[in-house]
Amino acid sequence: MVSILDIFIGRQPILDRNENVVAYELLYRNSSVNKYEGLDHDSATIDVMVNSFTGIGIREVGDRKKCFINFTENLLLNRVPTYISPEYIVVEILENVNLSDEILTVCMELKSKGYIIALDDVAVNRDMSALLPFIDIIKIDYLAMSKKDIKDMIKKYKGEVTFLAEKIENRDEFEEAKRLGFTYFQGYFFSKPVILQGRDIAPIPTNYLLLLEKLNSTDPDVNEISDLIQHDLSLSYKLLKVMNSGTYIFKSKVTSIKQAVVLLGLYEIKKLIMILMMSSMKKKENQTELVKMSLTRAAFFESTARVFGLHKNQMYMFGMFSLIDTILNKNMKDIIDDLPITKELAKALVGKNEKYNRALAIVQSIERGDWDGVQTLCRDFSITDAELILFFQASTLSTDKLVQADQESEVH
Repeated sequence: MVSILDIFIGRQPILDRNENVVAYELLYRNSSVNKYEGLDHDSATIDVMVNSFTGIGIREVGDRKKCFINFTENLLLNRVPTYISPEYIVVEILENVNLSDEILTVCMELKSKGYIIALDDVAVNRDMSALLPFIDIIKIDYLAMSKKDIKDMIKKYKGEVTFLAEKIENRDEFEEAKRLGFTYFQGYFFSKPVILQGRDIAPIPTNYLLLLEKLNSTDPDVNEISDLIQHDLSLSYKLLKVMNSGTYIFKSKVTSIKQAVVLLGLYEIKKLIMILMMSSMKKKENQTELVKMSLTRAAFFESTARVFGLHKNQMYMFGMFSLIDTILNKNMKDIIDDLPITKELAKALVGKNEKYNRALAIVQSIERGDWDGVQTLCRDFSITDAELILFFQASTLSTDKLVQADQESEVH
C-alpha cells in the first residue's frame, strides 16, 4: 500500500582531544524516544543503514564526517558494509563477533577497499593479534575497565591502533582519559544521542518479491525489472539515491529508470532490494494520496510527452518526482542534489524549464478541476483539453489498478 513513513536515527558525536567533533556514531531508534527498543542487532543495523543512506541522507546525517555503524557477524559475512562507500562510514565490529578466519577475510577485504575498521568494547583478555593488521580503532568502555588494564592495553598496542574512550561522563574522566593516551572520546559528557527525524516513502511490498524472483531467474529481463521499479516511487527514488552516494562512479547522468538499472547492474540491484526488504519488514505505514498522484502524473506525462515536445523517459521521471519535496518535507534542490539526474530534469524539478513548467501547469489544472485553465493552456499545443483529460483519466485508472493489486495482495 502506497504510504509515507516517519523515520528516526540516533546520532552521538565522537570528539578529538581538542573537543572537536570528528565523527558520529549512528544508533537505531524507531521513534522520538531516545533509547534502544528491542530489535535484533541485524535488523537494527539494516534500519540504520537504510534510514541514513536512502532516507534522511548520509551526507546530512554525517554532516560531512564519517559515521560509525555497528555490524554483526552475520552482516559482515554477507559483506553488507560494502553497500555504503568507505567515504562515509567506519565499520564497527561488535564485541560478540567471533574472530574466525571468515571474519578475518572480510576485514582484509574491507581494509583493501579503504574502509576504516573499529573494534567495539574490547576486553583486556581478548586476543586481537590476528585482527590487528586490519583494524584502525579500538573502542574501550571507560567505566567497565580498570585504569591499570587500560594503561596496559594502550601501552601494548600504541602506534598500531588509535584508541577511543566510550562513556565519558564528566570533565575529570575526559582529562584522565587524555592522559592515559586516548585520541577519541564519546559519552554523555559531550552529548547524549540526538534523534534525527525524516520521512521516507514506503515501497509496494509485493514488488520486492517479484523483483527477487525476476532477478534470480536464469535469464533476467531488464525491461521487466525496470518496469517494476519505475512503477514504484520509493524504489525509483532509492535506486537513484544509491547511484549518487559515492559508492559507484558513473560518467553519464540518468535519463530513465531502465538506464539506471543497466548502469548499476542486476547484481547491485539485487543487493539493494534484499537490504530494503529486510528493513521494510517491521515498518508501520500511513496511507497518502501523494504517492498515487506522483504515479498518475508519471503515467500521464509519459503518454503525452510528444504533445509537449519532450522525451517520454524524462517526462515519466519528471512526473514521478514532481511531488517528492512535499512527500519528504524537504527542499527540492536538496533532494535533486542527491540524485544522478540530467541538468534538464533537475532544472525542470525546481521550476526552471519553461516546457516542463507548462506541462506541469496543465496537470495541476486538471487535478484542481480548473477546466478553463486547461483549455487556455492547451492552445499552444496540438491537442484539445478533452483529449488531455482523457489521457489523465486513463493514467488515474492505471495507477488505481496498481494500488488495488497491492492492497489485494496484502489481504491474501
